[in-house]
Amino acid sequence: MSGGTGSARAGAHEPAREGGAEASEGGRPPADFDAFFTAHRPALLARAVMLCGNRQDAEDAVQDAFLAALENWDRISGYEQPNAWVNLVMRRKLWRMLRLRLRAKRATLDVSLPRQALPDETAQARRVLTAMAALPPRQRMVLVMYSLYAMTHEEIADDLNIAPSTARGNLRKGRDNLRRMLGLDPDTNPLGEVPLVGTGGPAPGDRLAAALSATDSWLCSAFEEDEQAQRQARAGLAGRQGNGNGNGNGNGTGRA
Repeated sequence: MSGGTGSARAGAHEPAREGGAEASEGGRPPADFDAFFTAHRPALLARAVMLCGNRQDAEDAVQDAFLAALENWDRISGYEQPNAWVNLVMRRKLWRMLRLRLRAKRATLDVSLPRQALPDETAQARRVLTAMAALPPRQRMVLVMYSLYAMTHEEIADDLNIAPSTARGNLRKGRDNLRRMLGLDPDTNPLGEVPLVGTGGPAPGDRLAAALSATDSWLCSAFEEDEQAQRQARAGLAGRQGNGNGNGNGNGTGRA
């Protein structure tokens, strides 16, 4: 995948809840970075936790991605979907982090419960997050990119710089392992026919995809309600920008 992350391809993998009410007139994203940050950080942080299974790693990758956007906001704000660009930067930072570490840390969630969440929703979300944290990093990354970003095997392979067959094999193993840990029935269709999930929501009957989507939404609600953490994260960005702690190139989209 090229570094041109303002493309339509990147935007095609964004979750359905992003890019809605915060859009300005004419459907354009807000030109103000603070509005963009407030609107998109909870969903991006939720997705980062799903990808890596560790709250601190997720926070670090999200902050780095938003800092890159802030330092290049004159350019990024002109993209059709700047949140797609920030998502791509976040994913690649997490992938580099996981590859360097060789093995991921177990989940350190430290997430406040969403006020409107029912007890069974919270219990299910915690089961999913615990099971996801037990997956090998590559299986987890591929599973989330396929199930929540609605990416094809080829697009996942391009994003992670791996072979399509490797992406396909890790998806199969990831689904099998996660299903087993969650006590869900095996897939009844060949893997190539498993419906993608994303802007249209989980496909009917795909209980694994539904569980992942519900957990992602649960996390997003928790992060949206944590206004203090949101303010602290924004202040942290301002401090890093002022101290010149950015990555210099601002795009963060080099090969993992």
